[in-house]
Amino acid sequence: MNYNEVSNPSTFSSSLVPTARSYKMPTSPPAVAVGGDMSSNVSMLNNINDEIELLQFGLRLGITLGTGTYRLNRLLNLLLYKYLDAKVKSAYSESLQHKVAIKIINRRKAPVDFQRHFLPRELEILQCLEHSNIIKVYNIFSYSSKLCIVMDLAKTDLLDYIKLFGRLTEDKARKMFAQLISAVDYLHSINIVHRDLKCENVLLDKNFDVKLSDFGFARILESNEYSSTYCGSAAYASCEILQGIPYKAIPADLWSCGVILYIMVYGSMPFDDSNMRKLVRYQIEKKIHFSHYKPVSNECKYLILLLLEPDIKLRGTIAQIKVSNWMRSQTLTIVPNSNHNKANRTMIIEQSRKNMSS
Repeated sequence: MNYNEVSNPSTFSSSLVPTARSYKMPTSPPAVAVGGDMSSNVSMLNNINDEIELLQFGLRLGITLGTGTYRLNRLLNLLLYKYLDAKVKSAYSESLQHKVAIKIINRRKAPVDFQRHFLPRELEILQCLEHSNIIKVYNIFSYSSKLCIVMDLAKTDLLDYIKLFGRLTEDKARKMFAQLISAVDYLHSINIVHRDLKCENVLLDKNFDVKLSDFGFARILESNEYSSTYCGSAAYASCEILQGIPYKAIPADLWSCGVILYIMVYGSMPFDDSNMRKLVRYQIEKKIHFSHYKPVSNECKYLILLLLEPDIKLRGTIAQIKVSNWMRSQTLTIVPNSNHNKANRTMIIEQSRKNMSS
């Protein structure tokens, strides 16, 4: 699907879009403060224009939830695409009778490669997703140079939740991680890879159930196809991506899931991403810090090690995640104040494998 097709609201769930009401534009723009910051004045005018336009689609605009830009980072001589969400605002939908979130993309400011490749893929994929742990999209439409995606309004995201409440208990982490894996498994089953899995994209609804979001880097990919687009966030990217070699996107997604699981139970990152060369070396050498000040079961550590495996032939699969002792709530083993050196890691792995086979 070409993104230009969505200029007609009827191309996506037209029943949710009321007929645009006749609206006479004012002969002169609303007054703004003179002598202030010019960029602030332009932003104010843009916001007023957005409010007017969206009213015609039965949407009363609320507060800004987040802003960002598409950009290209150079890391280790590697061009790493990174897409931070476009402007996201809350709104009240007259047709749905509840609050929603609207992602507003300014196509006039978007780079050419984003409009040619990433945006059409995102719009195509959004229209074929239907899963209880994936954010629901109600409508896609455009006006002027803006493209709008109307979706469910989440309560928070996983990163903000952990910042507020600290690391999760293993029971709570298991529930959320199972929901995340269910969403990822669904995507992979229909040959879609996310390629930007991170805590910020794991939204939580009012019941704190997972709603996976942001498919700006997602694409349809055959199971044996290699990807050569290096995108996402470095802290969640697998070592093969950061090394700039063609990679299989499904194992790369699962690496990111391993990083998310670590953050859930430890409340911190498994690797320091402030130095990219050191980050890659630590990933390859499996230098993952398991703090003895934060007791976590060996079964959970084993699953983390399985997913943060640099060799994709040995990296954990969805099937292995589902049958792991930690996911099945088997009796968990916590070794207090243990020194997690290489020998101890080997013991954790061997013991967990023995339990899985028994």
